[in-house]
Amino acid sequence: MFNTLSYPKSLLFYVIACFLMMASCQKKAPLTFSETLITKDKETLVEVVIPKANGTSKIAKNINNTLTTFACDVLNIDSAKSKKETIEASAEAFNEAYVNFNKTLENEFDSILPTWEAFIDGEVSYQNETIVSIAMNGSINTGSPSSTLKTKFFNFDLADGKSLSTEDIVNDMTAFKALIKKYYDKELLTTYTSLNEETNTFKLPETIGFNEDGVIIIYGNDALGQLNQNIIEFTVPFAVVDPYLNY
Repeated sequence: MFNTLSYPKSLLFYVIACFLMMASCQKKAPLTFSETLITKDKETLVEVVIPKANGTSKIAKNINNTLTTFACDVLNIDSAKSKKETIEASAEAFNEAYVNFNKTLENEFDSILPTWEAFIDGEVSYQNETIVSIAMNGSINTGSPSSTLKTKFFNFDLADGKSLSTEDIVNDMTAFKALIKKYYDKELLTTYTSLNEETNTFKLPETIGFNEDGVIIIYGNDALGQLNQNIIEFTVPFAVVDPYLNY
Protein backbone atom coordinates (compact mmCIF):
# COMPACT_ATOMS: atom_id res chain seq x y z
CA MET A 1 0.00 0.00 0.00
CA PHE A 2 1.24 3.47 -0.80
CA ASN A 3 1.19 6.05 1.96
CA THR A 4 -0.99 9.08 1.29
CA LEU A 5 0.47 12.41 2.36
CA SER A 6 -1.85 14.46 4.49
CA TYR A 7 -1.41 18.27 4.65
CA PRO A 8 -2.77 20.29 7.56
CA LYS A 9 -5.98 22.10 6.68
CA SER A 10 -4.47 25.40 7.84
CA LEU A 11 -1.69 25.06 5.27
CA LEU A 12 -4.21 24.32 2.50
CA PHE A 13 -6.28 27.37 3.43
CA TYR A 14 -3.12 29.49 3.47
CA VAL A 15 -2.15 28.36 -0.04
CA ILE A 16 -5.66 29.07 -1.36
CA ALA A 17 -5.72 32.49 0.31
CA CYS A 18 -2.37 33.43 -1.24
CA PHE A 19 -3.56 32.32 -4.66
CA LEU A 20 -6.74 34.40 -4.36
CA MET A 21 -4.79 37.44 -3.19
CA MET A 22 -2.41 37.16 -6.16
CA ALA A 23 -5.32 36.81 -8.58
CA SER A 24 -7.05 39.79 -7.00
CA CYS A 25 -3.93 41.96 -7.28
CA GLN A 26 -3.52 41.03 -10.94
CA LYS A 27 -7.19 41.76 -11.62
CA LYS A 28 -7.05 45.17 -9.97
CA ALA A 29 -3.88 46.30 -11.72
CA PRO A 30 -4.78 49.63 -13.35
CA LEU A 31 -4.73 49.95 -17.12
CA THR A 32 -1.76 52.06 -18.21
CA PHE A 33 -1.14 53.97 -21.41
CA SER A 34 1.84 54.86 -23.55
CA GLU A 35 1.85 56.73 -26.86
CA THR A 36 1.62 55.86 -30.54
CA LEU A 37 3.61 58.33 -32.64
CA ILE A 38 3.53 58.12 -36.44
CA THR A 39 4.89 60.77 -38.82
CA LYS A 40 4.80 60.53 -42.62
CA ASP A 41 6.37 63.48 -44.44
CA LYS A 42 6.29 62.86 -48.19
CA GLU A 43 4.18 64.73 -50.72
CA THR A 44 1.77 65.17 -47.81
CA LEU A 45 2.32 65.59 -44.08
CA VAL A 46 0.64 63.19 -41.65
CA GLU A 47 1.23 63.35 -37.89
CA VAL A 48 -0.49 60.99 -35.46
CA VAL A 49 0.00 61.13 -31.69
CA ILE A 50 -2.59 59.05 -29.85
CA PRO A 51 -2.80 57.01 -26.62
CA LYS A 52 -1.98 53.31 -26.65
CA ALA A 53 -3.36 50.98 -23.99
CA ASN A 54 -0.55 48.77 -22.72
CA GLY A 55 -0.80 45.00 -22.52
CA THR A 56 -2.56 42.25 -24.44
CA SER A 57 -5.83 42.13 -22.53
CA LYS A 58 -9.21 42.24 -24.26
CA ILE A 59 -9.72 45.73 -22.84
CA ALA A 60 -6.40 47.04 -24.22
CA LYS A 61 -7.02 45.48 -27.62
CA ASN A 62 -10.53 46.98 -27.90
CA ILE A 63 -9.31 50.45 -26.95
CA ASN A 64 -6.40 50.35 -29.40
CA ASN A 65 -8.56 48.99 -32.23
CA THR A 66 -11.16 51.71 -31.63
CA LEU A 67 -8.61 54.55 -31.65
CA THR A 68 -6.92 53.11 -34.75
CA THR A 69 -10.28 52.99 -36.53
CA PHE A 70 -10.88 56.66 -35.70
CA ALA A 71 -7.49 57.63 -37.18
CA CYS A 72 -8.12 55.56 -40.31
CA ASP A 73 -11.56 57.17 -40.74
CA VAL A 74 -10.01 60.65 -40.59
CA LEU A 75 -7.36 59.75 -43.17
CA ASN A 76 -9.81 58.03 -45.51
CA ILE A 77 -10.21 60.95 -47.91
CA ASP A 78 -10.79 58.91 -51.09
CA SER A 79 -14.29 57.45 -50.67
CA ALA A 80 -13.94 55.52 -53.92
CA LYS A 81 -11.40 53.21 -52.30
CA SER A 82 -11.74 50.89 -49.33
CA LYS A 83 -10.63 52.21 -45.96
CA LYS A 84 -7.30 50.82 -44.74
CA GLU A 85 -7.06 48.96 -41.44
CA THR A 86 -3.77 50.38 -40.13
CA ILE A 87 -2.67 53.97 -39.59
CA GLU A 88 0.47 53.47 -41.67
CA ALA A 89 -1.50 52.14 -44.64
CA SER A 90 -4.07 54.93 -44.25
CA ALA A 91 -1.31 57.55 -44.30
CA GLU A 92 0.07 56.02 -47.52
CA ALA A 93 -3.41 56.04 -49.08
CA PHE A 94 -3.84 59.71 -48.05
CA ASN A 95 -0.57 60.55 -49.76
CA GLU A 96 -1.49 58.52 -52.84
CA ALA A 97 -4.84 60.34 -53.15
CA TYR A 98 -2.98 63.67 -53.16
CA VAL A 99 -0.48 62.52 -55.78
CA ASN A 100 -3.19 61.16 -58.07
CA PHE A 101 -5.37 64.25 -57.71
CA ASN A 102 -2.37 66.47 -58.40
CA LYS A 103 -1.56 64.61 -61.60
CA THR A 104 -5.11 65.08 -62.86
CA LEU A 105 -5.11 68.76 -61.91
CA GLU A 106 -1.75 69.40 -63.54
CA ASN A 107 -2.70 67.66 -66.78
CA GLU A 108 -6.04 69.40 -67.13
CA PHE A 109 -5.41 72.84 -65.61
CA ASP A 110 -1.62 73.16 -65.50
CA SER A 111 -1.66 73.78 -61.76
CA ILE A 112 -0.89 71.86 -58.59
CA LEU A 113 -2.47 71.65 -55.14
CA PRO A 114 -0.99 73.01 -51.94
CA THR A 115 0.42 70.29 -49.70
CA TRP A 116 -2.24 68.35 -47.84
CA GLU A 117 -1.83 67.97 -44.08
CA ALA A 118 -3.43 65.63 -41.56
CA PHE A 119 -3.03 65.89 -37.80
CA ILE A 120 -4.56 63.38 -35.40
CA ASP A 121 -4.07 63.53 -31.65
CA GLY A 122 -5.68 62.19 -28.52
CA GLU A 123 -5.36 62.03 -24.77
CA VAL A 124 -6.73 60.13 -21.80
CA SER A 125 -8.94 62.82 -20.30
CA TYR A 126 -10.22 60.79 -17.34
CA GLN A 127 -9.75 57.39 -15.71
CA ASN A 128 -11.04 55.78 -12.53
CA GLU A 129 -11.64 52.19 -11.39
CA THR A 130 -14.60 51.64 -13.72
CA ILE A 131 -14.22 53.84 -16.80
CA VAL A 132 -11.62 55.48 -19.02
CA SER A 133 -12.44 58.45 -21.27
CA ILE A 134 -10.30 59.35 -24.28
CA ALA A 135 -10.62 62.55 -26.34
CA MET A 136 -9.65 62.29 -30.01
CA ASN A 137 -9.17 65.04 -32.59
CA GLY A 138 -8.58 64.84 -36.31
CA SER A 139 -7.76 67.77 -38.59
CA ILE A 140 -7.47 67.60 -42.39
CA ASN A 141 -6.29 70.54 -44.52
CA THR A 142 -6.52 70.06 -48.29
CA GLY A 143 -5.81 73.68 -49.25
CA SER A 144 -9.13 75.25 -48.26
CA PRO A 145 -9.19 78.37 -46.03
CA SER A 146 -10.14 76.29 -42.99
CA SER A 147 -9.37 72.75 -41.89
CA THR A 148 -11.90 69.97 -41.49
CA LEU A 149 -11.97 69.16 -37.78
CA LYS A 150 -13.41 66.04 -36.17
CA THR A 151 -13.62 65.70 -32.40
CA LYS A 152 -14.93 62.61 -30.63
CA PHE A 153 -14.88 61.06 -27.17
CA PHE A 154 -14.50 57.35 -26.55
CA ASN A 155 -15.52 55.87 -23.20
CA PHE A 156 -14.69 52.30 -22.16
CA ASP A 157 -15.95 50.10 -19.34
CA LEU A 158 -12.81 48.83 -17.61
CA ALA A 159 -14.58 45.67 -16.44
CA ASP A 160 -14.95 44.21 -19.93
CA GLY A 161 -13.55 46.73 -22.43
CA LYS A 162 -17.00 47.59 -23.82
CA SER A 163 -17.28 50.86 -25.75
CA LEU A 164 -19.93 52.94 -23.99
CA SER A 165 -22.54 55.10 -25.69
CA THR A 166 -24.17 58.09 -23.99
CA GLU A 167 -27.20 55.87 -23.34
CA ASP A 168 -24.95 53.40 -21.47
CA ILE A 169 -23.48 56.17 -19.32
CA VAL A 170 -26.62 58.18 -18.50
CA ASN A 171 -29.50 56.75 -16.46
CA ASP A 172 -32.08 59.48 -17.22
CA MET A 173 -31.65 60.88 -20.73
CA THR A 174 -34.56 63.35 -20.48
CA ALA A 175 -33.27 65.01 -17.30
CA PHE A 176 -29.67 64.89 -18.52
CA LYS A 177 -30.61 66.54 -21.82
CA ALA A 178 -32.49 69.32 -20.01
CA LEU A 179 -29.48 69.93 -17.75
CA ILE A 180 -27.01 70.10 -20.65
CA LYS A 181 -29.30 72.54 -22.51
CA LYS A 182 -29.17 74.97 -19.55
CA TYR A 183 -25.36 75.00 -19.70
CA TYR A 184 -25.44 75.18 -23.51
CA ASP A 185 -27.70 78.23 -23.50
CA LYS A 186 -25.61 79.92 -20.82
CA GLU A 187 -22.43 79.32 -22.85
CA LEU A 188 -23.94 80.93 -25.95
CA LEU A 189 -25.66 83.79 -24.14
CA THR A 190 -22.63 86.09 -24.38
CA THR A 191 -22.78 85.98 -28.20
CA TYR A 192 -26.15 84.64 -29.34
CA THR A 193 -29.62 83.94 -28.10
CA SER A 194 -30.35 80.24 -27.79
CA LEU A 195 -29.95 78.43 -31.09
CA ASN A 196 -32.67 75.98 -30.05
CA GLU A 197 -35.60 77.64 -28.32
CA GLU A 198 -37.49 74.44 -27.57
CA THR A 199 -36.03 71.61 -25.49
CA ASN A 200 -37.52 69.02 -27.82
CA THR A 201 -35.46 70.37 -30.75
CA PHE A 202 -32.23 70.54 -28.77
CA LYS A 203 -29.76 67.75 -29.49
CA LEU A 204 -26.98 66.36 -27.38
CA PRO A 205 -23.57 66.04 -29.06
CA GLU A 206 -22.71 62.72 -30.65
CA THR A 207 -20.45 61.80 -27.73
CA ILE A 208 -19.68 63.09 -24.23
CA GLY A 209 -16.43 62.86 -22.30
CA PHE A 210 -15.05 63.22 -18.80
CA ASN A 211 -12.27 65.08 -17.04
CA GLU A 212 -11.38 65.48 -13.38
CA ASP A 213 -14.03 68.20 -12.96
CA GLY A 214 -17.03 66.60 -14.63
CA VAL A 215 -18.68 65.85 -17.97
CA ILE A 216 -17.21 67.53 -21.06
CA ILE A 217 -19.63 68.72 -23.74
CA ILE A 218 -18.34 69.79 -27.17
CA TYR A 219 -20.31 71.10 -30.14
CA GLY A 220 -18.45 71.35 -33.44
CA ASN A 221 -19.14 73.61 -36.40
CA ASP A 222 -21.55 71.13 -37.93
CA ALA A 223 -23.82 71.36 -34.88
CA LEU A 224 -23.73 75.18 -34.73
CA GLY A 225 -24.55 75.84 -38.38
CA GLN A 226 -23.33 79.08 -39.93
CA LEU A 227 -23.73 81.23 -36.81
CA ASN A 228 -20.41 80.28 -35.28
CA GLN A 229 -17.18 78.92 -36.73
CA ASN A 230 -15.75 78.12 -33.31
CA ILE A 231 -16.12 74.98 -31.24
CA ILE A 232 -18.36 75.36 -28.18
CA GLU A 233 -16.97 73.48 -25.17
CA PHE A 234 -17.99 73.44 -21.51
CA THR A 235 -17.81 71.16 -18.47
CA VAL A 236 -20.74 70.24 -16.23
CA PRO A 237 -19.42 69.62 -12.68
CA PHE A 238 -19.75 66.15 -11.15
CA ALA A 239 -21.57 67.68 -8.19
CA VAL A 240 -24.39 68.63 -10.57
CA VAL A 241 -24.40 65.74 -13.02
CA ASP A 242 -23.63 62.75 -10.76
CA PRO A 243 -27.30 61.76 -10.17
CA TYR A 244 -27.68 61.04 -13.91
CA LEU A 245 -24.53 58.92 -14.36
CA ASN A 246 -24.12 55.15 -14.21
CA TYR A 247 -20.32 55.42 -13.91
